[in-house]
Amino acid sequence: MIEKTNLDEIQNYLVDSSNLKGTCEKVLIPENLTELVNIIKHCYLNDIPYTISGGGTGLVGGRVPFDGVLISTEKLNGILDFDPQNQFVVVEPGVVRKDLDEFLESKGFFLPPNPTETNSFIGGNLACNSSGSRTFKYGTMRDYVLALDVVLPDGETVSLQRSEVERVRNSHFSYYLPSGKTIEFVIPALPYVNSSKNTAGYYLHKGMHFLDLFIGSEGTLGTIVKAKLKVERLPEKVIGFIIFFNELASALDFITKTKGIIKAETENGKKKAYISPRLIEYFDRNSLLLVSDDYPQIPKNVECAIWVEQECSNNDVEEILLSLWLEHISKFTPFASETWVATQDHEHRRFADFRHLIPTRVFELVAKSNYHKIGSDVAVNDNVFANYYLRLTKMLENSKLQYFVWGHFGNSHLHLNLIPRNENENRLAQQIYDEHIIDAISLGGTYSAEHGTGKLKRKYLEMMYRKDIVQKMKEIKLKFDPKNLLGRGNLFF
Repeated sequence: MIEKTNLDEIQNYLVDSSNLKGTCEKVLIPENLTELVNIIKHCYLNDIPYTISGGGTGLVGGRVPFDGVLISTEKLNGILDFDPQNQFVVVEPGVVRKDLDEFLESKGFFLPPNPTETNSFIGGNLACNSSGSRTFKYGTMRDYVLALDVVLPDGETVSLQRSEVERVRNSHFSYYLPSGKTIEFVIPALPYVNSSKNTAGYYLHKGMHFLDLFIGSEGTLGTIVKAKLKVERLPEKVIGFIIFFNELASALDFITKTKGIIKAETENGKKKAYISPRLIEYFDRNSLLLVSDDYPQIPKNVECAIWVEQECSNNDVEEILLSLWLEHISKFTPFASETWVATQDHEHRRFADFRHLIPTRVFELVAKSNYHKIGSDVAVNDNVFANYYLRLTKMLENSKLQYFVWGHFGNSHLHLNLIPRNENENRLAQQIYDEHIIDAISLGGTYSAEHGTGKLKRKYLEMMYRKDIVQKMKEIKLKFDPKNLLGRGNLFF
């Protein structure tokens, strides 16, 4: 085990990408599972609060401690098993996402949920139920979890399977631990969230599996130490487009129509190819301007851009799909001829670099500012998204604030990034931030589509689920962690 107490050594562990800064007595880095279990047992027996740390890429302060010790999973980074026939991989929580992606790609497979931050840890991806751009087709991390090993707050380890035996069949949750203890509670009736993505609070639904409770629980119920994940075979081909629009309304209409059509090319009466994207991503005008020096080929006077990708099976289908897509695109924008097209690996990498450069440039602006970035993670139902976003855009334009919007618009999910330049702007930015989250919640949406609640968004959990529901979630946490030692401050005040 590695122990760090010197402030110079531990200060990087006391922040995450939200720039929230914390404090702790020491940082402990177990080098194997036995050491981790012993640390947790020691903390429990001695009433020492502890926070589990992943890669530090989170945006809501989840890994930032304010007392006790921080336990880093960075050395628990093994890829333990890979089975191509049964399509699964077994990993420890400290595996870096880009390392897993490279490993799987070398075997001809991939893990579909793809959070933008490739330096994140798999444990963090599970703790937040991460998703990313391919969620439009493939869903979230939860959909790919076959089994978990979890160390509970008292040090007991449980192995959980996604099996019928471990499915909760009614509102009464009861699980018998190997130690003989029983965890029991009644699943509260949560208000309906009318969006395709939501990671706010605990996952509590009839028909859930016990392991579902830990996915998205943000390190408050137990420590995930091993995960068996379903993987998919790499598609034969992928085609991609970055499409530029001169009007926001046209771009939103393009998204709606693209999600609503299945335009098929047939041969002898059989379907041969059809438009079916695996991702639909959006970048606003300010985001494009931010990288225009790096990408001078971005057309002038564009209002926004949309990135789409589709998988296909062979070169013949690829040619048909290219034709179908370009015909479809031409109906919505005068910039159709300036659409960027990717069919080869190096072209797809260029698109990914473009996508990643935008938040990088935003973080560079934040670093020069005396104020933190105010960033959101909201999602609403498809039927209300266009009007919701148009209202937000009008509010932002009237504010004269420095802002950037991008997001997974295929899932009606956006990230607003506000960078205030003085105290007056900081107050106005916080007001707009609150208003657009409250607007999303009032529409049945969520303040947390993929980033979690952490320590920075706790007040919105009560807005969304009511105080009595949040109180029941707190009581569920105490069933697992009666001393309230694990992940203090995450989710709950």
